[in-house]
Amino acid sequence: MTCICIGPVCIPIYSVLPFLAMFFMKIWAWISGKPADDKKTDGASSGQASTAVSENLRKRKGGPANVITMESTAQWKEHLALSSDAKPLIVDFTATWCGPCKRIAPLFAELSGKFPDAMFVKVDVDELDDVMGACGVRAMPTFQVYKNEKKVDEVVGADSSKLEAMVARHAL
Repeated sequence: MTCICIGPVCIPIYSVLPFLAMFFMKIWAWISGKPADDKKTDGASSGQASTAVSENLRKRKGGPANVITMESTAQWKEHLALSSDAKPLIVDFTATWCGPCKRIAPLFAELSGKFPDAMFVKVDVDELDDVMGACGVRAMPTFQVYKNEKKVDEVVGADSSKLEAMVARHAL
């Protein structure tokens, strides 16, 4: 078998050929002045299509699209300001490396479908550590409920029965 060896790593020549073919196709397209991606569209832009898909996901009960992931501190403050007695803000403080967070995430998404009158948001503590500090989060996962911009309840840990009871208590 013919191989290309670079140091201690040997790669079969047959796995390099598809890469080279794709590379030369892009170069040929660039030399000939044609765009490399001549994709035919059906009139809808990809942005419109993705918006339609996300709207359909939001309508689906129990889907993960009912949980909004906080991207910035400003977004967090906007959602916190929207919290009220009638529309509580239920927050999942989580981390990508946290095993218990991953295990309880499907339940949190399911609860967001069962209680549509509440806002369910997810805060990644590694990305928004200032929000984590302001909310007094010391362990993951931590679930908090806010009404009128004030914390009214909290569950620390991946205890599904406590989480369900807290959400039922405040989201009805």
